[in-house]
Amino acid sequence: MELELRHLRVICRVADTGSVSKAAASFNVSQPSLATQLRRIEAIVGGELFERSVRGVTPTALGKHILGRARVVLADMEDMVASSSKYVGSGGPLRLGSVSTVMFAAWLHRLEDQLDGRKIRAQVDPSCGTLTDLLDADALDITMLMLCDEAHAPPCPLGIHERTMVDPEPILIIMAADHPLANRSAITLTDLVDETWLMPPGGKRDGNLAAQRAACEAVGFTPKFRHDELGDAEVEQFLSAGRGIATCAPTVGSIPNTVVLPLVDQSLGLRRVLRWRPERVPSQLVDVIHQAFIDAYQEVLTTRLPNYPWWHTTPSTHPTIHKPPPRSQP
Repeated sequence: MELELRHLRVICRVADTGSVSKAAASFNVSQPSLATQLRRIEAIVGGELFERSVRGVTPTALGKHILGRARVVLADMEDMVASSSKYVGSGGPLRLGSVSTVMFAAWLHRLEDQLDGRKIRAQVDPSCGTLTDLLDADALDITMLMLCDEAHAPPCPLGIHERTMVDPEPILIIMAADHPLANRSAITLTDLVDETWLMPPGGKRDGNLAAQRAACEAVGFTPKFRHDELGDAEVEQFLSAGRGIATCAPTVGSIPNTVVLPLVDQSLGLRRVLRWRPERVPSQLVDVIHQAFIDAYQEVLTTRLPNYPWWHTTPSTHPTIHKPPPRSQP
């Protein structure tokens, strides 16, 4: 048995997460399965790569040596794939996936302008779990996801890369304009004990409903969800009619007869990420896709959020936007 790239990814992920169990969750495999694989890798290199303790794992001297070389090999492999693209052309249409978002059209328009005529096949799905499965099955090249907390979000599959674009993205509450709480400047989860929560179907393994339920139960109540058979359009109608409340991102579109309020305790939040297949999408293209997204995202924030009276007085409601990482020049 010889070392393979997947083995190097396992070593790096265990080191980065500091835990075999966390690394296993990120690969969507069981902890015993990854632990067995790690022992096999250690047998190949001839010694233990990590010291285990109740606090997690730390690299041994051998582990530090292997890690340093592994990161170089993986970076060189990604660079080789990226640099090869100029010899083989565009490689066909870019298969782009995304959860539903009001800025999708603006994002796609920017990409079409910047990708110099390369075709884009776009697929929008409400489920982060479904999009992750499509990516893992090589039915998508790259996808944008809105993930809830780490404990409930669909993990990143083995061999798939992930990059954060917005984190944290605070959750806001939207309700009818004549709701008794609508004149508040901000609200907490405990203000919403008696409310009915309108949630469109979350889809496969999203974790959003579970994360919201856990946040509410942490402050003493179990939320009443009304989400079966409701799509986005139906949720908007129910909101306008005062038939419930809903969570939303700061980029929420305009819905008649509603108000949007900040959730000041911020026990709920989102993380916008890109996940992609590195053999299909070189790092330079990921940078272009990333930058186009945050340009569209910032445009939405600039045109909509300053209109809310609480925007200028509640800094905790401002999303944190992460630019593409700087790259060294050859």
